[in-house]
Amino acid sequence: MNHRLLRFILNGGLIAYPTESCYGLGCSPFLYKAITKINNLKNRARNKNFIIIGNELSQFGRLIKDMNTNEKKKLHTKWPGPHTWLINANKKSPKWLTSSSKIALRIPSFMPCRRITKTINQPVISTSLNKSGKRPIKNYRDACRLFNGKVKIIKGQIGRNRKPSSIHDFSTGIIYRD
Repeated sequence: MNHRLLRFILNGGLIAYPTESCYGLGCSPFLYKAITKINNLKNRARNKNFIIIGNELSQFGRLIKDMNTNEKKKLHTKWPGPHTWLINANKKSPKWLTSSSKIALRIPSFMPCRRITKTINQPVISTSLNKSGKRPIKNYRDACRLFNGKVKIIKGQIGRNRKPSSIHDFSTGIIYRD
């Protein structure tokens, strides 16, 4: 367990880290003040939803209703991988994370992302590290040049994906982004 990184995140800190397609920006999904920091840093609309990534399904326990074996099997047909499921949130899930009582969750196959959530044993927000409307950041040097001192930047190479994860509604089957 990386206690220093966990403490930093639980105190409202923001992290930048390599993802499958660009540098990502993350924080604790349970801290509204951290979510506000991301929105302010990115000049992001407050009503835009976030994706939350984790290392395993159990990390999402505070956010979603219990699932049966068949539902879990369905999730794992796309996980781990660049696939985001919109899943029914439970009553304890923070309102700033839900839209129409759904929450966007992903277990990435990209190991640098999984390593972060595994080492702190917590899920994190995953959004692109860039100002809204601007191009995503593709390397460590640009992340440092543009955001040094504003976020903790985790060094690494991004993956080879050219586009963001697909987004699929778990209960309706509707695909929002492919």
